[in-house]
Amino acid sequence: MESSPIQNFPLSLETLKQTPALTAGLPIFTLILCFFKSALGFEFSSLILYPRSPLEFNLNAISLYSLVHVGYLHWFLNICTIFTPLAMFEKRHGTVYTGITLNLLTVIAALQYCLVGLIFYPDTGVVGLSGVAFSFIAYMAYKEHQHKPVLETFNIGSREIKIYTLAAPFIAAVVCLIVFPASSLPGHLAGISTGFLLAKGYINKLYPPSSVILKIENVVAPGISLIGQLVSYHKEEDAVNVRGVQYAPLFVEEDAEAAPSATTSVVQPQPTRTESYTRESRVLGEA
Repeated sequence: MESSPIQNFPLSLETLKQTPALTAGLPIFTLILCFFKSALGFEFSSLILYPRSPLEFNLNAISLYSLVHVGYLHWFLNICTIFTPLAMFEKRHGTVYTGITLNLLTVIAALQYCLVGLIFYPDTGVVGLSGVAFSFIAYMAYKEHQHKPVLETFNIGSREIKIYTLAAPFIAAVVCLIVFPASSLPGHLAGISTGFLLAKGYINKLYPPSSVILKIENVVAPGISLIGQLVSYHKEEDAVNVRGVQYAPLFVEEDAEAAPSATTSVVQPQPTRTESYTRESRVLGEA
């Protein structure tokens, strides 16, 4: 399994150069906003997502609420949660494509949150990246379950307990609610359902054609060359040939080097990684 840049935290200059551009830039940009809010007193009240935001045509809140955080701890836990799945997604799908994905996930999760919230929590506002983080976790869970439906099996007495891969994001949501009672369970669920929509391909038609992304990259080519000296920019012309390739699972791997014999090749399980499922403070953040 490919190592993640977060495993080498704090980042050295060489590690930073291997980090996908958007994955590196998102923590920096959101930290700056967090500094403005916490240290300089900027409220960003117009960016807080309330269930009535769509009715008020507050498009800024619908698309930008995920960039604002309640405080430094909220920001830090959200970045720890989203960093690894976002980096893996960007390496495979391209930097611009991932940026578009972030925006789509943000908006779709917001609309779901608002639709339910108009009935059950009309006055509860939310902010933060955690909803999008749950979307990426759910996306990975759906892809992984096609190769490993059962994530873990253990026994309690004589009873066998199975943790299904598809259930992992929901378990994480419950854990977050227990550890952080102020977290937004509806926001978690909105993020999870949006991630499943992404994994099943239901929002693919909302993406612009690859030719449009290529034109954008051609226009900003000088900036891409400059960014490429600091971080790893994944171009559309390379990513477009990878996105259609079959998903490579994280938790199982076939022994491709085994010599042909009468023995059936064994599928070796990879160690499970649950940290990204449990280190979550708030979903979409709560104001």
